[in-house]
Amino acid sequence: MGRRDFSDEFKADAVNLVLEQGYSVTNAAKALDIGETALRRWIGNRQAKPVPTTSDPTSLTPDQRRIRDLERQVARLERERDILKKFHGLLRQGTRSQYEVIEQAEKVWPVAVVCEILGMPRSTYYAWKARQAKPCAQREALMGQVQAIHETSGQSYGSRRMSQELRRRGHAVGRHRARGLMREAQVAVRKARKHYYSKGGKSSAIAPNRLNRQFAVAQPNRVWAGDVTFIWTQQGWLYLAVVMDLFSRRVVGWAYSNSADTRLVVRALRIALSSRQPAEGLMFHSDQGSPYASHAFQELLREEGITPSMSRAGNCWDNAVVERFFCSLKGERIRDRIYCDRAEAQADITNYVLFFYNQQRLHSAAMNMPPAEYENLKVEVARKVSKIT
Repeated sequence: MGRRDFSDEFKADAVNLVLEQGYSVTNAAKALDIGETALRRWIGNRQAKPVPTTSDPTSLTPDQRRIRDLERQVARLERERDILKKFHGLLRQGTRSQYEVIEQAEKVWPVAVVCEILGMPRSTYYAWKARQAKPCAQREALMGQVQAIHETSGQSYGSRRMSQELRRRGHAVGRHRARGLMREAQVAVRKARKHYYSKGGKSSAIAPNRLNRQFAVAQPNRVWAGDVTFIWTQQGWLYLAVVMDLFSRRVVGWAYSNSADTRLVVRALRIALSSRQPAEGLMFHSDQGSPYASHAFQELLREEGITPSMSRAGNCWDNAVVERFFCSLKGERIRDRIYCDRAEAQADITNYVLFFYNQQRLHSAAMNMPPAEYENLKVEVARKVSKIT
């Protein structure tokens, strides 16, 4: 694949993740599947260049360099004084060994600095620390991991996914042990209410159901699926359109609007096209909703050489993968949350889609890996196989 040409809309959304929503450049670049260098360049183009405030060290006079060196020496001596004062003060209490005092002091100063001042090898201190580990430390650590995973997943992981995530983190934990740890940690999956879909049947006059529920796709950027959902806020309804790659179940395009119109689904598809830049032969599947059946959207598909496919009327099972994503989004993140306005809802949902669902959430259709990780693994394997053959 050659150099990708990103749209201005895509660049603006990427920069907003960093400047307005507070994500790091590394996390934002990983979520959007772009290079950090490119993202930093886009950010730099939007920000004013910082005015240098420090002078060139080579331009300092001998007196200025001497003053600078003396200030550094004074700071080092003051730090040594503070460490020794703290060390002897704790020892005088008579209840702690010198190792325990170092352990207390490392909360404020680096271990290497404390050990150097006290004349103790770091290896001696770390050896003592390892001996203090109790048999229950591993279980306590596992309990902490279980609670962290429970919160990170939005209280959505049961014992099966909990055990899979713990194994990914290097802990040999089966499903039954995971269930016991969850019970001991007093965490339980919060189940969403079931929703029953109707089973319609009429095909669309615009495009047949070419996908025909063949959701298992062997390569990325061969079959995409899209749909629209709505989220209530105190400011009014917020509509979300997504585009999902059925190969990895990764959300590759998304857009928000105050109304479920054609511009919403067009924007979501354009974001996906700008990010992924698929080759010829892509199929796009959707329901028969008016935004997808509109002339503007169908014309965009024709311009990009994308083959349309539409579910049968009222049959949500024909687009079950995207429907299941919306079920996860609402059951795991939105649930009973009350958003003050659309901006708050948009920021929270973007966090779920790009940083949790794509990058962290284990997906059974992706070999129990996050969609982005599964996709990268499969692409890397295919690249190595092509080199061999």
